[in-house]
Amino acid sequence: MSVSLFRSIAGQYNELRDVNTVAMMNAISHHIEDQIIEHRMPVDFYAGFQRFSCFPAQMRRYGQLGACSRRVYVFGIPDVKPPSIPGIEFIEISPSSPLAREWFLLVDTPDFWTTLLTQEVEGRDTVSGGRKFDGLWSYDAEVIERASLLMSQIMGTVYQPVRQRNYIAQSQHIAEINSRMIGVLERTKLISNRHWRHLCTLHKVAELLASERRQAELYSGIARVIQTYFNAPNAVIALGEGAGVFSAVAAEGDGVGTSMVRTGLNPSGRAVEIAAPVLIRDMRKEREREPLLPTAQSLLAVPIVGRSGVLGLIVIGSDETQAWSDQDVQTIAAVAAILAAVVEKNGNATATAQLEQARRIEQAVAKLRGAFVHLADIQQELALSGDFSPAQQHLLEQATALTKSLGQIIGAGSLQPAQIAKRQSTYAHVDLVL
Repeated sequence: MSVSLFRSIAGQYNELRDVNTVAMMNAISHHIEDQIIEHRMPVDFYAGFQRFSCFPAQMRRYGQLGACSRRVYVFGIPDVKPPSIPGIEFIEISPSSPLAREWFLLVDTPDFWTTLLTQEVEGRDTVSGGRKFDGLWSYDAEVIERASLLMSQIMGTVYQPVRQRNYIAQSQHIAEINSRMIGVLERTKLISNRHWRHLCTLHKVAELLASERRQAELYSGIARVIQTYFNAPNAVIALGEGAGVFSAVAAEGDGVGTSMVRTGLNPSGRAVEIAAPVLIRDMRKEREREPLLPTAQSLLAVPIVGRSGVLGLIVIGSDETQAWSDQDVQTIAAVAAILAAVVEKNGNATATAQLEQARRIEQAVAKLRGAFVHLADIQQELALSGDFSPAQQHLLEQATALTKSLGQIIGAGSLQPAQIAKRQSTYAHVDLVL
C-alpha cells in the first residue's frame, strides 16, 4: 500500500491544514467517534493508528464503535498482536508504507461524512514538546469523496460514491459536535482562569510578605487577596489564643459571623482537630454551619500548621455551592504554609521582646531593692536619733509600715539592720529607669 491519504489531498487544500498537535487530533478523533457511538450509526469506519501498539489505550472506545458500526477498519504496523474485538478488522501495513506515518479517520455515509488526515513530520510540537503533525479536518463532501476513492484503492475494493447526501442530517451532526467542542473550550477556559487565579494569589501574597508590613496589615492584605483572586465573597484569617480558641485577626466580606471559634463539630473546628483542610461543597446538603461564615453555601477551612501544631485558620466561603475545587484547596494550603512561617516568626519575635522586657524589669527591681536598703537604713537612723513630736512619730511609723510593705513586694523584706548598714553606701544613688 503505497498510497498516502494525506499527501494526495493536503496539497490541494492548504487552507484546511491547521491540525498539528496530538492533543488536538485526540480531541477531534473523540468527537467523531462519540457522534457515531451516540447515534449508533451503521457506518464503515476507517482509522489509522500508525502502530497496533497505539491501539490498547482506545480499546474500550473502539469496542463501542465495533458494536454499532457496520465495520471498523484499524490500520497499523503489526508491532504487537492486536486484540480480538467484534466488529473490528485490523489491517496490517508495512513500516515503509506512507500510512505508517499517518493518523487518520474517515467516515462517508449519506447522513454523516467527515475526515481527519494528518502526517507526522520532523521536529517537536512547540506547545507540548511531543510529536509534531501536519494535517487537516474537513466536512467538505469533495474532500471526503476523494479520501473515500483513495481508501477503496488501499482496500482493493470498487469505489461506490454517495449519490444523495442528507445535508440537514449532516448539519445536525456538525452542530452537536460543535456544541461539545464549545463545552470543552469553556471548561478549558475555566481551568485556565483557575490556574491564573492560583498563580496570582501566590504572587500577591509573596508581594505582601516582601513589603514588610505590620502584622495586622499583612493579615488583612492576605485576606483581601484571597477574596479578590478567588472571587470569594468572604475570607477570614484566625489565629490561636490558646485552649483551642481562635480569633479572627482579618476578615473580608459581609457574611462574617462571630470573630471567635473553638475546636468542635463545625468545619473550622474539625480542620483544627485533624490539622488538615476541610472542604464542604454544599453546606445545606451536608447540614453544616460555620460560626465564622454562617451564610456560606460552600466553605473551605485550611489550618495554619506550624512546628508546634495548629497556629490558626484560613476560612473562605461562597454564596454558591460547589465553589471550590481540589486545586483551590492546594493553593490555600500553600498560603497557609507561608502564613505558618510568618506567625511562628512573629511569635518568636514577640517572645524575644517579652524576655527582653522581663530582663529589664528584673534589673529595675534589683535597683529598687538597693533603694529600699538605703531607705530602710535612713529610717533606722531616724528612729534612733532622738525625741519626736507625736506628729513626727506618727509619720515615721507610717513610713516604716510602707517601707516594710514595699520590701515584701520586691523581695527585700528579709534584709536585717546589719545588712542594711553594710549596703548603705552602695546604693546611695539609684537610677530607676524602666
